[in-house]
Amino acid sequence: MKIDISQEDFGALAVCAIRYCHGRQTYMPNLIQDICKAHLKEFSDNDICVMLNDCERMNDYDYGSSTINKPGWLAWHEALKAEKERRDAENRA
Repeated sequence: MKIDISQEDFGALAVCAIRYCHGRQTYMPNLIQDICKAHLKEFSDNDICVMLNDCERMNDYDYGSSTINKPGWLAWHEALKAEKERRDAENRA
């Protein structure tokens, strides 16, 4: 089955899903992060900035378990930073 969704709606859905995961100590943060990482290039610049800003505002409580969830949040943050840097470099070229 294929679901058609606009890029704008997909970005909004992803931002909401990531925000839902803040503070959750379940499998959900890693699942949503993995789905979003696979589609980073499809998000708008604004979506990337919103998700990056949300990551930068998280505190230790929002990371959940330091051994289970925190590594995933840190990797997600790095993936967002790398995508933003890639786009910035592309725009400079």
